[in-house]
Amino acid sequence: MESKLLIGGKTIMDHTNEQQKMLEIKRQEIAEQKRREREIQQQMLLRDEETVELRGTYTSLQQEVEMKTKKLKKLYAKLQAVKGEIQDQHDEYVRVRQDLEQAQNEQTRELKYKYLIIENFIPPEEKNKIMNRLYYDADEDQWKFQPLVPPGNGNGGGSAMKKRPSSAVGYKRPISQYARVAMVMGYHPRYRAENIMFLELDMTPPTVFEMDFSKDRAEQDPRALHLERLTRLDSLLERPAAARVRKSRSWCQQPKPLPSSTTQVSLSSSSQRRPLSPTHE
Repeated sequence: MESKLLIGGKTIMDHTNEQQKMLEIKRQEIAEQKRREREIQQQMLLRDEETVELRGTYTSLQQEVEMKTKKLKKLYAKLQAVKGEIQDQHDEYVRVRQDLEQAQNEQTRELKYKYLIIENFIPPEEKNKIMNRLYYDADEDQWKFQPLVPPGNGNGGGSAMKKRPSSAVGYKRPISQYARVAMVMGYHPRYRAENIMFLELDMTPPTVFEMDFSKDRAEQDPRALHLERLTRLDSLLERPAAARVRKSRSWCQQPKPLPSSTTQVSLSSSSQRRPLSPTHE
């Protein structure tokens, strides 16, 4: 007996487990069959009752009228109940439809408001950047932004930084169309996002002086020439500060021409001074 159970590489435990599984399957089939038999019996009883009611004999016409009247009232009550359910379902459908229409109108109005803000206060370049980063998450059923920093490739870990983007063409801050027109028409600083004041360059007076080439360089002493240059440079630096520093003016001030006599006077005064004679040891 034991040799028969071990044929095919099966053990006693495996054979026992298979038999238990088969028994469990048979039990389930028997239970399902009994359940079906009970359902069939109940259906047969209901049909028998209906047949008896239809074939029932009445002792008098009055009793038959009363029984049929009761059945008619029951059927009429069922009809009214069904009509009430239909009306309730219709009212519920109308209410849900009105709620959906109201929600749709609110969302449409909010969407138009958002579009108006985007068109007037967000540059097209920034809007395109945001639109390119959007993606739809089907698992969470919502829109999300892609990360600015992409995840690392897994070799070194961490995240890989993107290159520094080039400057956006145009203004640094969003400017409305009305402000742009106002900037073109005039220089009022109220509508300017940058370059509010326009200042001219501060022109420094020239520090060039004339050299005396009347004498031959070979006959002059190099030390005397150097001393003469230093003396003339000191004479230019000793001028008052008002003649050397020019005040900055704002955009509302009218430009004033630079007096040309200042440079001529300074050059003439420096040329009229006599150089110091070098002392020879």
